[in-house]
Amino acid sequence: MCGLTLVAALGACADPAAPRTVRSFVNDSRVPDELRILYREDAARLALRELQARPGGYGDIAITAELIDTYYAALVQVFNADGLGARDTVVDVYSIHTFGQPETHRLLLQAAADQEWVQRLVNGELPTGNAHVDRLLEDYGLSLDWKYPLSTSNEMLIVLRSAATLNIAALEHLFEGIAGIRYSEPDGMGGDGNDIRVSRADPILLDYSVGYGDCPAGCIGRRFYHFAVHEDGTVEYLGASGSPPPQPGQP
Repeated sequence: MCGLTLVAALGACADPAAPRTVRSFVNDSRVPDELRILYREDAARLALRELQARPGGYGDIAITAELIDTYYAALVQVFNADGLGARDTVVDVYSIHTFGQPETHRLLLQAAADQEWVQRLVNGELPTGNAHVDRLLEDYGLSLDWKYPLSTSNEMLIVLRSAATLNIAALEHLFEGIAGIRYSEPDGMGGDGNDIRVSRADPILLDYSVGYGDCPAGCIGRRFYHFAVHEDGTVEYLGASGSPPPQPGQP
C-alpha cells in the first residue's frame, strides 16, 4: 500500500515493474464494511448515469438492481487486483469514488411554512396529515434530513433523504402539485472533484480520475487512471492520462 508521500503523489504507485494484468475475483469479503457502502453508492450512481444517458432518458425512480450489481462487481474486482499497476493509487492513495452527480438520496423542497403538514414534517411529527405526502414518505423511505426557514418569505427549505439509492430526478415530479410546495428538485452537489466514469461492454472500462485545482469552480487539473475488467475476472491496467498527478496537499 502506498502512502501520501511526494513519490506516491507523483504517481510512483503505478510501479512500471508492476503487472499490467492480474486475475481478480468478485468476492467482497476483503473489502472493509465502510468501503462496501461507498462502492454500492458508486455503483448505483454509475448505473443511473448510464440509464439517464439512454435515448429518452430514464423516468423510473428505482435504479435497476442488476446494473448496480454489475458495476459493484467491477469496482470490487479492481479493489481485489493486488499488485496491479495503479490499483493502490486509485484505492488507497486518492480513495477515488464517484462525484455526487446525479443525486441519489436527497430531495430539496421549498414549501409554505403555514401549511399544517409542513409544520408537522419539520417538527418530526408523523404522519403529517397530508395523505399524499405521507404515502410518498412511506413508499420511498424518505425522512427529514435538513430544514431551514427562509427569512425573506414564510417558507421553509426542506431536504428529504431516502434510505435507498433512487433516481431523485424522477422522484421530484411526484411532489409537484402538492398544496404548499413551490418547487422540488434534487439537492445536488456543485463544483467538481474526483470521479469514476465507466463504459459497459466486454470488457467494462473504468476511468478513475483525481481532480485538483479550484474544484469548486470545476477543477483545473485532472489525472486519469484507466482499467479494464474482463468477463473472465482479469483486471487490466491500461495506463494513465491527462494532467500530471497533484502535488502533496494540492487542493
